[in-house]
Amino acid sequence: MDVVGIGKGTDLMDEIPTPPTYLGTKAKSHFKNFGKILIGNKQLKRIHLPALAVMSENFEQWEWAVKEIRSKNKKKHGSGYIQKFATGAKNISVEVTLKRDAEKAIMQCFKQFGLDPKSEKELKGAMDPDQGDLFTGFNNRKTSN
Repeated sequence: MDVVGIGKGTDLMDEIPTPPTYLGTKAKSHFKNFGKILIGNKQLKRIHLPALAVMSENFEQWEWAVKEIRSKNKKKHGSGYIQKFATGAKNISVEVTLKRDAEKAIMQCFKQFGLDPKSEKELKGAMDPDQGDLFTGFNNRKTSN
């Protein structure tokens, strides 16, 4: 992935670059799909490409883990969530751990890109239209002598 390339890292991108070669097929598809969303929202900058790759990779891992959990649960209810050891000890399954870790990474990327309601509002600097800008009002006030 050519992160340096021509232009500044902060320049908004208007087309999706080729996904990094190290991503799997599904992650590359996610890279393109999330890239389209971010470009449509005028939120994708060259400097964000590594985060987009991380989000895409984790989304592929999350999908795999969910499918594995469901597949195991079809064979034996609950077996996708709990792992039993030969000693009789139990723990959460590897798939649940992978799913949880991928969800955390995805949500962090969502926050970075403003793809959840709270961070979207924070990134856009949403201001109540009925509330004036304090600094503009302060700068425009008349001074008395």
